[in-house]
Amino acid sequence: MDIKCKNCGQMIDENDKYCKYCGYLIPQKEKEVPLSKIALDDKIQETKATVYDEDIVDSAFWELSDISVKRVGDKQSLYSKSIMLTIVSILLGIVFCVGALVAKLLIPIPMVAFVCLLIFMFAMISAFGFAVERFYNTKGIKDLKDNEITVKKYGFKKPAEVLIDGHIFELVLNKQCPVCQGEIIGDLHIEKIEKKVVVVCNINRKHIFRIDEKAFLDALKNDQIAILDKKKN
Repeated sequence: MDIKCKNCGQMIDENDKYCKYCGYLIPQKEKEVPLSKIALDDKIQETKATVYDEDIVDSAFWELSDISVKRVGDKQSLYSKSIMLTIVSILLGIVFCVGALVAKLLIPIPMVAFVCLLIFMFAMISAFGFAVERFYNTKGIKDLKDNEITVKKYGFKKPAEVLIDGHIFELVLNKQCPVCQGEIIGDLHIEKIEKKVVVVCNINRKHIFRIDEKAFLDALKNDQIAILDKKKN
């Protein structure tokens, strides 16, 4: 495609680096390079920000109809089960640790001893890791308060739960961020900031929505909130 030289006005090819008539340097268009996965993640991280109390005050309310509830179970039963799993995980970790020592000391073939050692070490780390996760889960169950939404933070999970009459319910969001535009639309999670329950976008933390905790609890008690996987008492 021909273009006009900005210096002398003669027609030249747009791919030329210099004007063949006057020697003027032709500005070259930079090719757009698609973002790599790492660069895209970095760009997403740049859009995230700390959630401030004034941001929450100015945010809109989240529709309660877009929240479902999953019945997790009886608090006391779940608490006892979590304690038992914590203890079992610790004991397994100790057993695998002993197994690693036995493999190292008693197996005569070095390569076989090394492989067994790796297997036992991996199993030991996994068991102790699960024990830590169960410990924080147990603590989270114990700290639940009646008629109050609590966000438990342990492991890779961040569930929002509410305790009503000794039963634990987990909040489930039914839609993605309604503010995000373009190809990337953020998933949502629930946080509790300054005693306020909010829905926050995972892509841009400036996309915040308040949850009216009292209205939600009243709707849940009056069977106006959908309950998933409901179990018989």
